[in-house]
Amino acid sequence: MNKQILDSVFRAYDIRGRYPSELDENFYKCLGKAYVTFFKPKKVAVGHDIRPESVEMKKALIEGIREMGCGVVDINEVPTEALYFATGEYPNIFDGGLVITASHNGAGWNGCKMVAKNAKPISSVSGLMDLKKIMLEESYKKISENIGSFEEKDIMPAYKEKVLSFIKSEKRRPLRVVVDAGNGIGGKVFDYIFSGLGLFIDRMYFEPDGTYPNHVPNPMEEENVVEIKKRVVETGADIGIAIDGDADRAFFIDKKGRKPDGVYIGVLLVKNILKESLGENEKNDKNYKNNRKIIHDPRVTWPFINEAKALEAETIQCAAGHSFFKQKMAEERALFGAEASSHFYYRDFYNCDSGMITIAKMLDMLFEGFDLTGELDYLFDKYPNSGEVNYKVENAISLINEIEIYYKKKGARIEKIDGLSVEFEDWRFNLRTSNTQPLLRLNLEAKTKALVVEKFFEVEKMIGAVRDNTPAFLF
Repeated sequence: MNKQILDSVFRAYDIRGRYPSELDENFYKCLGKAYVTFFKPKKVAVGHDIRPESVEMKKALIEGIREMGCGVVDINEVPTEALYFATGEYPNIFDGGLVITASHNGAGWNGCKMVAKNAKPISSVSGLMDLKKIMLEESYKKISENIGSFEEKDIMPAYKEKVLSFIKSEKRRPLRVVVDAGNGIGGKVFDYIFSGLGLFIDRMYFEPDGTYPNHVPNPMEEENVVEIKKRVVETGADIGIAIDGDADRAFFIDKKGRKPDGVYIGVLLVKNILKESLGENEKNDKNYKNNRKIIHDPRVTWPFINEAKALEAETIQCAAGHSFFKQKMAEERALFGAEASSHFYYRDFYNCDSGMITIAKMLDMLFEGFDLTGELDYLFDKYPNSGEVNYKVENAISLINEIEIYYKKKGARIEKIDGLSVEFEDWRFNLRTSNTQPLLRLNLEAKTKALVVEKFFEVEKMIGAVRDNTPAFLF
């Protein structure tokens, strides 16, 4: 295999690359062979997303897996989290799984997300680089001289049942929702799971189309949610829901047309989940407090720490990235994990992230009369932050070191859980390199909106680079 291509496509916690110049049938066949060589599974689940070439890439992947003597269960076209469900729910059947997807990347990209047994994450520190090494050296080893078995299985009915189990409310007050699937798999999955709940659904771009003719299915970027924001306000909908390409993230729009980031939505979910777990039986349990752990990343911390503390919960910081979060969730037996990027993790979903469960939780809250707009008014006012702003820089590491030295001399508290976190009594920021792109990412929070603006421009001046997007306070 070509070393330059392998260096490019193996990322911190999955595989992403251009099709077909970097990722083609031969790559996926070799990936399947490497997966079996390293993990030695007897049977794995394999699925694919809606990109036009993904079916052919899946066939090559399956060929490589079976050639090594491992059985394959083809779960066909699924959202990424359905793979987590399959491997987490049926550990007696599956020793791991792979899904062909490039998540929210636009047309021309492809990739692969992989897990080991029990939906255990695979990352650069837990097997991913070993797969790369095996592919580079072509040191494949069969686990059997026989060709692995093949069968197909429809896991979607059981997956749907699992997602809907997170809706506890017996109320079904009519809700008007605008849903933008961005031509990814999310529209198809949303209808399959939630269309029976009596919702009035205003559908946007539900037709799966891997060329993404309307916009890239990445609601994290503001340009991709302009239309749904406008639609929610104009129609007076109760909520807008924007789903990313492989449906493992969901973003929400309130009645004012605001799209809160993963910090604010994460806090609302934290409060709901912690209140749900306040039953007397649990409070009488000697392990009560040990069962109330929340994982969050270092980008923005004060909302999680303060709101969780008020509900007798412990907060734990973790480096951003789904494989790191899943590992920390398992280690701590945490109830819930929230990334600023809107990946939300659930203990009752094998410590994995799920966009559909996040939607189920939000609908459950709204069924009970939850005031999303009012709660967001409180959070925006009490916990102002810049949002995540990206910069394209050449010398990211040395720049971070210089900034650390400067603020250490100013008496700041320094943490390096993920990048550089600098904290004073009334403001703090996190500066980190991207795990998937050549970017430097800045998040800043402060006690007041005015201080957010003042300190943001102070730090930005030290970065000295043209920003790649706009800070939240300028919207």
